[in-house]
Amino acid sequence: MYVTTKPTIYLIDGLNLVRSFLYEFARTEEEVTNDFLDFLSEISQDERYCMHQYEVIFDGSFRPIGPLYRGGVHISFSEEDSADQIICERAEFLSQSGTRVIAVTDDRLLRQALKELGVKTLFCRKFYNDLKPFEK
Repeated sequence: MYVTTKPTIYLIDGLNLVRSFLYEFARTEEEVTNDFLDFLSEISQDERYCMHQYEVIFDGSFRPIGPLYRGGVHISFSEEDSADQIICERAEFLSQSGTRVIAVTDDRLLRQALKELGVKTLFCRKFYNDLKPFEK
């Protein structure tokens, strides 16, 4: 399993992750978003994953999605910036501060920019599949 046992902050490109699953589940974006956030909240409280922090950043302005803090999960919206920009800036700051950080996105340009900063990345499906054994 790639998901590490070392305390890590996972910066998750929320809209990118949700949209990567839309066609598989044939459900609305809102339904997939709610299911993913519930899943992540549950994961964040499991003893195998509770040492991590999960920051989910969605593009755009605030919209009602339920609580913005759920266990070890913090949800935010990029407002006038892009989620990619916020993820990049936050990853660079955390990395330079000596904090272990991994970004979760399928966005090729964002992944490249993060790699240039020395920040590890995970594809959305890889991240989800590595956590999925929790359900079994």
